[in-house]
Amino acid sequence: MKKTFIPILAALLLCASCAGAGPELEGMTLAPGGQTTAAEDENTPGSADFITDSVSGGGTESGGAAVDLASLTSDEISAWASADPFDFDAADMSGYVRLGQVEGLSVTKASPALTDEEFENELDALLQNYAYSAEVTDRAVAEGDTVRADYAGYKDGEAFEGGTAYNQQITAQGGTGYIEGFAEAFIGQVPEEEFSFNVTFPENYGVEELNGQEVTFVATVHAILTGEEIVPELDDAFVSSNFGYDNAADFRDDYRLTVEKRKTYYVQNAVYNDLWAAVLDGAEILSWPESEVNRIYAEHRQAYENYASYYQTDYQTFMKTYMNQTDEDLYELARSYVKEDLVMYALADALGLHPTDEEKNAVMDELAEYNGITKDDMIAYYGEETLEKSVLWQIDMEAVEATAVITEQ
Repeated sequence: MKKTFIPILAALLLCASCAGAGPELEGMTLAPGGQTTAAEDENTPGSADFITDSVSGGGTESGGAAVDLASLTSDEISAWASADPFDFDAADMSGYVRLGQVEGLSVTKASPALTDEEFENELDALLQNYAYSAEVTDRAVAEGDTVRADYAGYKDGEAFEGGTAYNQQITAQGGTGYIEGFAEAFIGQVPEEEFSFNVTFPENYGVEELNGQEVTFVATVHAILTGEEIVPELDDAFVSSNFGYDNAADFRDDYRLTVEKRKTYYVQNAVYNDLWAAVLDGAEILSWPESEVNRIYAEHRQAYENYASYYQTDYQTFMKTYMNQTDEDLYELARSYVKEDLVMYALADALGLHPTDEEKNAVMDELAEYNGITKDDMIAYYGEETLEKSVLWQIDMEAVEATAVITEQ
């Protein structure tokens, strides 16, 4: 959780902006650190692509769940999920965790210097992000073609939520994840000619007002994608249209500064991560705040039960088939998250760290600046509690680093 939050913050923000809404329902939202909460998974998933949680840091003390997970009722799980979060800040950590060595730890630090080769690789990666497929518009759509199209869905003459999209890539054939008859309707259509068609949503689609309902889509194919990928050149026209620069030379100079700053930040966080792993490895859990473990477990389980329902299977089968996990694995994952919180707060107590609001705000400002967003936007996206913990983690790691034995590569 904290261990991986800071380095991946920007990536998570980018991913969150990529979710689209169309005839397929939106997927679940990931909170920082890989945790998925039931509150964030109100929609039924529309894709079989899942991100599996990973346990960060050292091992987690096991010993099995404190309850018979298989016998839990839905009411019990709901009660667990809705329980108040454990107050780590107010609790006496000495009854929960015993820290190992936290001062004088050894760590290796990579060189933060950016090489020319690394910079060119970063430029190549940037250009690859703007790659596009070559298009044709001089023929009708054949079965199996992928098209770039706009569409809008109407029920009883009114546009329905999630039914409108622009410049979407759609493969004109069945079995591509859209409702039956949707993608097939694009076969034979001519680019830039508007057409309409009716389809019927499945009875178990997952949206009450659309279950089993016939709707009308109005669509326009703009082009047929050939599959040939075109990577743009880093020239004046490219940087002008995408970044507002007059010429490519100025963009290269500024972008190099950005990449240098990014590498410095990642190198520093790699040091924090290695130190954090050592602190976690050396920590021993004496007892668990079971209500917090149960709460996190229940939130995850509710989210996965929603997935299981969409795929018309039971929770246990879904976990085994799609997640390659057991229910006990999920409970141990919840414990791993709680262990990180326990160790983080115990570490702050042991080092006498009681950051002021001013110190916390300084770290939060740094995170916001790094990600190119405002602090308020960052809080709105991640939630104040998550950011508070991430800030405390960084302050902890700065203190641990201050006494560490660092070998520079």
